[in-house]
Amino acid sequence: MQQGSTQPSSDGWKEDKTLGSGGFGTVVLWKNEETNEAVAIKRCRVQNEMTAKHRQRWTLEVDIMKRLDHPNVISAREVPPSLDVKENELPLLAMEYCAGGDLRKVLNKPENCCGLKEYEIRCLVADIASAVEYLHGKRIIHRDLKPENIVLSVVDDKIVYKLIDLGYAKELDQGSVCTSFVGTLQYLAPELFASQKYTCTVDYWSFGTVVFECIAGYRPFLPTTPPVTWHKEVCQKSPEDISAYHDSNGDVKFSKKLQYPTSLCRTLQVYFEKWLQLMLRWDPKSRGGGLRDGRPSCFDLLDTMLNVKIIHILNVETNYLLSYPLMEDYSMHQLMNVIEQETSIPVKDQDLLLASGASPEPHQSASQCWTNPCEEDWVVFLFKKGGSSEIPTKFKPLPTRVQNIVRHPTTLLPYPEQKKAWAECVFYCAEQVVDYRRLILSQRAAMLSLLRTNSDFIRLKSKMVNESDYLMAKIKFFQQSLRHDMACYKDQMSDGNLSDSGELFQRWLQSGEDMNEYSAIKEECNRLDQQSTALQTKIVELQRSPFARTNRNVVLEEMEKTSRDLYQELRQSGRGSAKETLRDHRPIVTAVVKCVMNRDKNLQDLYRHLVKIASCKQELYQILPGIEKCCRDISSANEQLIKCQKRRQSEIWGLFRTSGAEINRRGSSSGQASMSVSLIVNESLESMQVVEDSKETHKRLGQMLQDVLQAQNDLTLNLDWDSIPLADT
Repeated sequence: MQQGSTQPSSDGWKEDKTLGSGGFGTVVLWKNEETNEAVAIKRCRVQNEMTAKHRQRWTLEVDIMKRLDHPNVISAREVPPSLDVKENELPLLAMEYCAGGDLRKVLNKPENCCGLKEYEIRCLVADIASAVEYLHGKRIIHRDLKPENIVLSVVDDKIVYKLIDLGYAKELDQGSVCTSFVGTLQYLAPELFASQKYTCTVDYWSFGTVVFECIAGYRPFLPTTPPVTWHKEVCQKSPEDISAYHDSNGDVKFSKKLQYPTSLCRTLQVYFEKWLQLMLRWDPKSRGGGLRDGRPSCFDLLDTMLNVKIIHILNVETNYLLSYPLMEDYSMHQLMNVIEQETSIPVKDQDLLLASGASPEPHQSASQCWTNPCEEDWVVFLFKKGGSSEIPTKFKPLPTRVQNIVRHPTTLLPYPEQKKAWAECVFYCAEQVVDYRRLILSQRAAMLSLLRTNSDFIRLKSKMVNESDYLMAKIKFFQQSLRHDMACYKDQMSDGNLSDSGELFQRWLQSGEDMNEYSAIKEECNRLDQQSTALQTKIVELQRSPFARTNRNVVLEEMEKTSRDLYQELRQSGRGSAKETLRDHRPIVTAVVKCVMNRDKNLQDLYRHLVKIASCKQELYQILPGIEKCCRDISSANEQLIKCQKRRQSEIWGLFRTSGAEINRRGSSSGQASMSVSLIVNESLESMQVVEDSKETHKRLGQMLQDVLQAQNDLTLNLDWDSIPLADT
């Protein structure tokens, strides 16, 4: 194989670029112009300078790679015949090509200066743990686990992490331990550093160190200390210590906790602290927690912590993210009780909203509050019913290191300290962007909830107005027909065609007066309708708010980008001389201050908007009982009206029977009496027909109004609520 060839081989293979270079080998990407295949080929570049031991190690790596088959271990490929070496040369190692680069490249991005996002950490740990356990099951120790030896591949739109470079891998015989090693010091287990006997637990130390760096952005134990001093200091740590650092006096301090800042939620942070305490034990025999049913405890714990479902709830009033592990058969009532204990918001006052604006069903499982963390809008929002009239004036404070450089922007710091302070500036600015976006999502959920509630409210209010108008029309026609019946009754009494004691007339007169009492219902309906109309005006104004149409804060995002660029410049200058590295903090302090000032102003406005939404929703709930009562009163009045009408009709027909019998007794012609009574009946029936026609008219008008309201509601709910990209926390 001709290194550096630019012409394709006879079967279409052409060298594309060099992917990496180590002590003896170089990895080159080759692509086939005919088939579009790609393969990474590792070739020894110093064969003549290699010792027999090194040649043996090279051959062993090739042999091991060809025997392995795991989705998280780089897989071997067949070397294309046209690229293969001669018989007397060291064999080539052809491997699958992972286009995502290595983990070091990811960690070096400015946005990851304080560690990866939570979802990325979970995926990385799951993949590499699976690879390490597989290798150990094959009795292979990797011995050189570090970010440079973890690569990223995209499979089905998902990032998959794979272990590479088994050049230092060691196969164990039964019960064997090893004493030789040549590897990377920064991730080296203590026993390897001291050239002591070791087992597969050396990979636990390296794995734990890599994971700590992915969480925090730096290695756990005195990362800038020279190796000999490092070993002397770190060996004094307790089994539960997972990090060591120098305090302001230069003394070494140990910690059992992950320090701010990290992107882990508090639930996962506790889990990872316990797991790191197993992986970073100085004693190799206790490292990993020993065996449990034949399996290392660290892998059992890892399965538990990676499979746990976590419910994330944003307490909107404090802008603080709560997280709770979702236990089996965990009910909403249990979840809300836990929230009450932590936030002091009583269960009855908790208004939990999903991103859609819907409320979780109170009598179902709490699992309805969980969504896959890789999805957007994965937070549940906690509001206090009725809202709060107080607008927050203070928000998240600056971290201690950031406060120090803000107070003293011209004070020069050693490069490692300056780098850490500037990294926290980047994290803080990014955190404000995430917090702001999350609060915008909470505003969207609150607005959608208001519109959902308002939609049902409008339907009920429209029903009240329609039915009250219909009731008043029926009462009006009832009274008109009653007056007509009473007039006809008097005429017939005067002509002597009817005989009655007058009690019937008094009952009719009283029923007409009783109907007047229902005018109070219409007055109450009108009052509630006016209140509802005023409230609808407020809701329309809320929909016109800038917060209802935006999903970002441009200034915050610009300051986040500025802080990242400044941090990147600092890192690049750190590779030069010490004099070039020294610089004051004014540029990044300016970015942080602008970020804070813009955040404070916008969040105050946003909280005012949230208060208005809560106020409107509360007003809806205050008016709603009155509307419901009016609907019940209207229904009751309708029943009473129908009852009165039926009774009067029965009494009219009773008069017809009585009068007919009296006329027959007198021997008079019944035609005149029949016609007289029939006239009363027909007039009454005609009045009721008018009422029925009125009912149909109101029904059609009501349906037209419902159609208009439904169209308006559909338009409102289908506004352009663009999904807001929210980084995992």
